[in-house]
Amino acid sequence: MLWNLFDAASKVQLNKMKIIFFLFFIGVFISCDTKQQAAKRGNPASHIAAAVAPSTLNYDSCKKEIFLLKQKNKTGWGKLSPLQKEKLFVAATTETIVPSWIGTAWDFNGTTEIPQKGTIACGYFVTTVLRDAGLPIARIKLAQCASEQLITALIQPKYIERFSNVAIDIFIQSVQKQGYGLYIVGLDNHVGFIYNDGNEIYFIHSTFVGTRNVQKEKAADSWVLSQSKYKVLGKLSADERVLEKWIGM
Repeated sequence: MLWNLFDAASKVQLNKMKIIFFLFFIGVFISCDTKQQAAKRGNPASHIAAAVAPSTLNYDSCKKEIFLLKQKNKTGWGKLSPLQKEKLFVAATTETIVPSWIGTAWDFNGTTEIPQKGTIACGYFVTTVLRDAGLPIARIKLAQCASEQLITALIQPKYIERFSNVAIDIFIQSVQKQGYGLYIVGLDNHVGFIYNDGNEIYFIHSTFVGTRNVQKEKAADSWVLSQSKYKVLGKLSADERVLEKWIGM
């Protein structure tokens, strides 16, 4: 009799476990299906998740692409014109590396090495981009320097120009006069890239105001650039030593 009661109780418990397992399975199935449907409907969260993972893979591919580009051009480097060398370096930086960083969050203490993941300060943005574009530099040491020190450590004096209490339009005119290329600009409390593509002049930087992330904006419209009383401008891509170091000669 007691055995029959025990057996009956066991069957009831087993049935309860089966029901719980069934409900759990259905719940998981519905949850997964809901996520799939949300992705199809354009759920913003699903788009972010989808964008972050591929960007990391693409970024690694970009760095490998630059490595192969350098290997391909190293043998005939001496036969290239200064402008051809400059364009290879500028394209590797502004077209291959920089785009992945646009929108990455800024923070005063940010040191991330992965675009769209974590935060990055202005100095670390500049040095990380240059390193990943193939220029061997002391990323951390230079990122922690004052902007003028960073520039003078990388660029020869003949390619550096200083501006004190100069209107933004005068500064822009100077960049236009110097022509196509990639520059580093140091401000009162900030650092970033100036990119003259031959038509437009852009300021590319990890900004501490407004969007508080990595931005590529027209230099003439940049509040951060215009409000700085002191500017140090170094034409990185014109420096033959930088280009030789980049190609590995």
